[in-house]
Amino acid sequence: MEVNFYQNGKGLEKRQWAFNPLLFQSMAFVGNQFPDGGYVSFTLESGGEVHAIIHFSVDESGWVSLPKSPFGGVSASEEVNEPDVRLLANAVLRKAEGRPLTVFLPYTGYLSTTGSWFSNSLREAGFTVAFQDTQQYIEVSVERSLSESMHDSQLRRLAKCEKAGFLFAEEPFEHLAEIYSFIEACRTEQSIPLNISLEVLRKSWVNMKGSYNLFVVRDQEEVIAACITVTVSREVLYYFLPAASAAYNQFSPMVMLIFNLYKWAQKSNYRLIDLGRASIEGEVQEGLREFKDRMGGIKGYSVCLRKR
Repeated sequence: MEVNFYQNGKGLEKRQWAFNPLLFQSMAFVGNQFPDGGYVSFTLESGGEVHAIIHFSVDESGWVSLPKSPFGGVSASEEVNEPDVRLLANAVLRKAEGRPLTVFLPYTGYLSTTGSWFSNSLREAGFTVAFQDTQQYIEVSVERSLSESMHDSQLRRLAKCEKAGFLFAEEPFEHLAEIYSFIEACRTEQSIPLNISLEVLRKSWVNMKGSYNLFVVRDQEEVIAACITVTVSREVLYYFLPAASAAYNQFSPMVMLIFNLYKWAQKSNYRLIDLGRASIEGEVQEGLREFKDRMGGIKGYSVCLRKR
């Protein structure tokens, strides 16, 4: 395989693909995040087809893969092997010419990410771990209910929500503004900033049709919990922008939302729900970690590597 370099995606639109990259490494996602350019891409290609890709945003502070998504790193076909990955990593280092480099790697359980090969190649080249975030996920099985993995306390909360008559539903795109306002209000109440605007979210939803879904729990007409999901691949569903009304803390309606989201993921043939990080730059948010753990979340890790 050979490594090719592209500036702002120019020329990549003409390439054939040997695989479907994870959403966050797809050209649709990167083009949406960087409409004015400001990024570079490296590919592994063979027989006229792209077999692996990694993107970096570029500014005066250095190269970052990727600052505007949950993670960056490599997305690759099954044909890519360890020597190919080392070839790609070395090409990145040569082209960067001493610029500071940062790579936010995904949870290692993701398929199509070359596992630990890319990470090992970077470490051998002098990269160090800037921080390691706690990552939690739920394995989806068609034979098993999520209730089998949930803590008894969460099962009691679920029963309480069901007894109160709360309803779980998938909402249409037309309700995005309403649900975004709810999420924004909940985050403001908790002093948690939102990292995406309604305009950008709406644009992402339209430009990457079929990748986003919206789920809520309602008390009659009132939204009391919500989240947006992102289809990262055929196997992985990413749990994004969760929020719940503080006025309903005694019920914990997010328990009901995740329980029913799991059932939706079962029917849709996902194998993993990525619950996201429970830490910020390595500092664990214990309350969030414990909640995800009690929902059946399995602990993993995602690493940020840097070279100065």
